[in-house]
Amino acid sequence: MNITLRKANTLQNAIAEAIKQIKIQTSVTINEFEVLETKLNDANKELFANDKRRSDLLVAQFSIRGLVGSANATSGVDSKLTQAAYIDKRISQLTDIVGSDKQISLDVIKGKLDKIRNRKEESRASLYGREDDVTTPVQTADQLDAVKTLVQDLRKQKQKLNDEILELNVRTEISLTGDIVEILKKENLL
Repeated sequence: MNITLRKANTLQNAIAEAIKQIKIQTSVTINEFEVLETKLNDANKELFANDKRRSDLLVAQFSIRGLVGSANATSGVDSKLTQAAYIDKRISQLTDIVGSDKQISLDVIKGKLDKIRNRKEESRASLYGREDDVTTPVQTADQLDAVKTLVQDLRKQKQKLNDEILELNVRTEISLTGDIVEILKKENLL
C-alpha cells in the first residue's frame, strides 16, 4: 500500500495516540466473591495482549518513520527543511537588530550629554536617581531599512520553501509492507 508523506505524518501521530490509549494494568483488585485464579488469569492475558498491541504499533510507527526518513532524503525534503530552519534562525537574529529601532538624532544625543556634563555636582537630577548617561541605538536608519528589507525577503523565501515542501509531501509516496498494513487495519488506523 502506498501513502503520501503527508498521510504518513498523520498516520504516525494517530499511532502514537493509539499507543497512549492502550491500558497496561499490572495489578488487579479482587474481592471476596471473585474467583482468584480466573481473575488473575484474565488480567494476565489482557496485560500481555495489550503489550503485544503496543509492540506491534511501535513496530509500525518506526517502520513508517524509517520510510519517511528515506523518502525525505531522496525527494529533497530534508535539504529544504534545513534551509527553512536556517531562514528561521536568521530572521530571529535580524529581528534582534531591528528590535529597538527608535532612532535619536545626533543633535539630541549631544544635547543630552552636554546637559549631563554641565549640571551641578549635587543637582536634583542625581538625587532622584536619574542616569548620568544616554542610551541610543547604534544602527543608522538606512541600516535598519536594509535589515527590514532582508527580513521581508527571507520570509518570502521561507514561504516558497514551505510551498515546495508541501508539494513534495503530497507528491512523494512510501510503500507500507503487508504486515504493517495488517497491524494498522487491525487497530482501525487504516
